[in-house]
Amino acid sequence: MEYKVYDCKTYRIHTIKTDKFKNCSLEIMFRNELIKEEITANNVLVDTLMHSSKKYPKRRDVSIELENLYSTQIRGIVTRLGNSTMLSFVTDFLNPKYCDEGYLESVISLPFEMLLNPNVTNKEFDNRSFNIIKNRIKSDILSLKENASRYAFRRTLQNMDDKSPSSYYMVGYLEDLENITPTSLYDTYNNVLNNYVCDIYVIGNLDMDKVVSIIKDKFKIKTLKEKEIELYVDNKPRKKNLDIIEKGNYEQDSFIMLYNLVNLTKRERDFVIHIYNIILGNGGLTSKLYKYLREENSLCYVVSSMYQKYDQLMMIYAGIDKKDKNKFIKLVNKALKEMEEGDFTLEDLENAKKAVISSIKMSEDSLGGIVNNYLFNDLDDLPLYDERIKEFKSITKEEVIMIAKKVKLNIIYLLGGEDNARDNA
Repeated sequence: MEYKVYDCKTYRIHTIKTDKFKNCSLEIMFRNELIKEEITANNVLVDTLMHSSKKYPKRRDVSIELENLYSTQIRGIVTRLGNSTMLSFVTDFLNPKYCDEGYLESVISLPFEMLLNPNVTNKEFDNRSFNIIKNRIKSDILSLKENASRYAFRRTLQNMDDKSPSSYYMVGYLEDLENITPTSLYDTYNNVLNNYVCDIYVIGNLDMDKVVSIIKDKFKIKTLKEKEIELYVDNKPRKKNLDIIEKGNYEQDSFIMLYNLVNLTKRERDFVIHIYNIILGNGGLTSKLYKYLREENSLCYVVSSMYQKYDQLMMIYAGIDKKDKNKFIKLVNKALKEMEEGDFTLEDLENAKKAVISSIKMSEDSLGGIVNNYLFNDLDDLPLYDERIKEFKSITKEEVIMIAKKVKLNIIYLLGGEDNARDNA
């Protein structure tokens, strides 16, 4: 595998040459500081850009071209990474050696055609495409409450701090959606091109110098700027944790305990916390939470702990009956106390290491996993695969015990109780 970065002055191209796959992928990524008021418009923009262009004015035209390019797939995604937002345009395509001559240039050109030659007239996006996308996003926003666990996570984070980027709903907001017009969307488009940092990742068994030459020819934007963005959200611990119950019309109650991770070192947040999390609650049948809450007490069908690195948070989730809330809390506290006291075996430690190393090796078998390997190395100085595995192997029991002392409860949240209540605990 050969990794190389090409500096194109206003953007960078990252190439990863590998013969491991028959497919290839190109990802055009725009990144900026996350601004809540821009989330909805960015979602509309990304979907609209991928829907049609001047050359392909209807979605059907785009679909025909994708079929002509050996069933190439193209998609746009808006994601949050801590304090930053990322607008990604991904093209997955077949290795050109299996295709007709000229295929490489055609398939590389397509996403830039969609991005730089949008379906715009007089600084307004095509109204028909715009309305299709706007209605679809409205439906997505309205569907939030249909999924109990997803809604519970969102409400937990809002109750923690509704001003924190961690609480933002990345699908968007109805009040912002209503104010978006084809003209204002064109302003959003120019804002992305002018003010977002751009990186392009290409992976596959390709002539990378030729690929870079094609991209430089197609992507002649000179207005993007380098920008430092603090990734980690500074979510403050709470002196006195909240205990909140909210009513919901669901068959099962959703219960979440949210924790701040305080003053983690880089090694702890990159490596040690993952081992801690697997032993505590993310290790399936072998985790402490599974043992105490399901196996021994049958309080829930699913229980898991989740580490949110760039939010510096940990969340424990389960679907329970509200009458078991106090018993659930007691057993979670028991598991947390045991972690702090080192009440887990060296075998638990080694099994957790094997699980996370296996996950790393699995990600080496996907194009997206390898791209993320280099992306996070670039953005956050996260070591590459081989070094990462070495770091995990070196973690000691004492390090896991030390991190257990940095887990601080912020909020207890239950969705589905009979009465609305909000109390300090």
